[in-house]
Amino acid sequence: MYEERREKFSFRSFFLTLLLVLLFVFLMLWLFPTKWDVKDLQSTYDLERLSVLYDEIFANNVSRMKDAAIGYFTNERMPKKIGETKKLTLQQMYDLHLVLKMKDKDGKACDAEKSYVEMTKYTDEYRLKVNLSCGNYEDYIIVYLGCYDYCDGICEKRVENTPVVNPTPNNPQSEVKPQPTPNNPQPEVKPQPTPNNPQPTPNNPQPEVKPDPQPEKYYCKVVGGKYYDKAGNVVNKANYEISCNVTPTPIVKKYMYEYKLVISDKTTCTDWSSWGKNKLTATNSIKVETKVENEIVDYKTTKVQTGTKTETVVTGQKAEKYVSDYLTELVVVDTKQVKVGTTTKQVTEKVQVGTVEKYVGIDSGSRVPANTSTKTYKVISTDKTSSCSYCEDETKYTWEIWNVEPVYDVVTKTVTVPVYKTVNVYGEKTTPVYSFRMVDITEEKVTPIYKDVKVPVYGNVTYYRQKTCTVKKGSTDLKWSSSNKDASLIGKGYKLTGNVKEV
Repeated sequence: MYEERREKFSFRSFFLTLLLVLLFVFLMLWLFPTKWDVKDLQSTYDLERLSVLYDEIFANNVSRMKDAAIGYFTNERMPKKIGETKKLTLQQMYDLHLVLKMKDKDGKACDAEKSYVEMTKYTDEYRLKVNLSCGNYEDYIIVYLGCYDYCDGICEKRVENTPVVNPTPNNPQSEVKPQPTPNNPQPEVKPQPTPNNPQPTPNNPQPEVKPDPQPEKYYCKVVGGKYYDKAGNVVNKANYEISCNVTPTPIVKKYMYEYKLVISDKTTCTDWSSWGKNKLTATNSIKVETKVENEIVDYKTTKVQTGTKTETVVTGQKAEKYVSDYLTELVVVDTKQVKVGTTTKQVTEKVQVGTVEKYVGIDSGSRVPANTSTKTYKVISTDKTSSCSYCEDETKYTWEIWNVEPVYDVVTKTVTVPVYKTVNVYGEKTTPVYSFRMVDITEEKVTPIYKDVKVPVYGNVTYYRQKTCTVKKGSTDLKWSSSNKDASLIGKGYKLTGNVKEV
């Protein structure tokens, strides 16, 4: 009986305790948000802030490419014919040092081949397309360039609120393209007026928009600009932060910065007139230039050497030695050997009478060398061996090496040899005979030849030319920007004035 009562009591207590614990945990989770819920809300807030930052990085990269392209495509680089297009990839812009390396939101380099700028010639202006591809995100902008009333030379066209049409080379229009973002991939489309949804009027300033049936509910999230509390109701931002225990977003002040562009006076002048000797005077509207030329102003008569005359003149006499005759006599000029007979004599001679072999040593191998005139090889044994189990038998030879040397003998024999004697060789020797005589001393005399000629006289002559100039007064253009490092304005010559206003 005791065992039965103890068993009943244990099971009942266990199940009651477990049920109470589960109920308590469920109530705590329902009443209080967990750390993970708060972390999810904070992550949503961070993602929204990062999305804005990523869009700003992408837009700044596109703006840098656009400004670099406008600076690169000068008059000589612009396409010349209507419809002609000139393209420059981002890699080519790197090579030309037009822009620095561009990276996406993750710090990875943008695609240097898919990213490009493209300039197209239209009838009265140019169309510039700037395409940027970073990671899996790609987009482009279209701007137009030309000579307009509000700029000097070629500048960017100011985009008006005009209907969007498809531009063609003969009918260019500013293309207005919505900029998609990761949180807003498609542009917002405003509802068109209908009988049930009229446009706002002074008597009906805000038409009633009927909600969609059974809208989808969110809990402690921000979706489409709407704030949902922990019960899934749409509330304002303050109630959303209280209900979902979200740290209020700090208020960030934004400022606008003033830029100034000073346009200098523009002077327009006519072409220079031809040079002349009439004296001209400069005024406020007439510019005068002078130059000095060294040229002929007169002629004069002078003697000019046209050549020279050469003649021989006797200046004295001197004694001169000369050959008057020659003496000839016989003298010994050389000696030579003359054969006068023959005689016999005994001489010895070394003669080969045979050969002899001398032992050198022993050698072995698979092939016996061939005998030569100086060596012989004598096989003394053969043996067949194998270096491996699967190889064929190989014959190995062992041989002696013998040197073959000649054997000589000395023999005596009688030979006939010629007998010579030395005799003199005579020749004639001619000797000159000298005498003296008196001769004249002469020299060459060169005399210049002159004639009268007219030669020019040079002097400095002043020439004048003029042109008429008109001055168009300059102006000052002020612009406000949300950045104190606006690359677009700085690239056009604008400078900060120091004036700042809070937005």
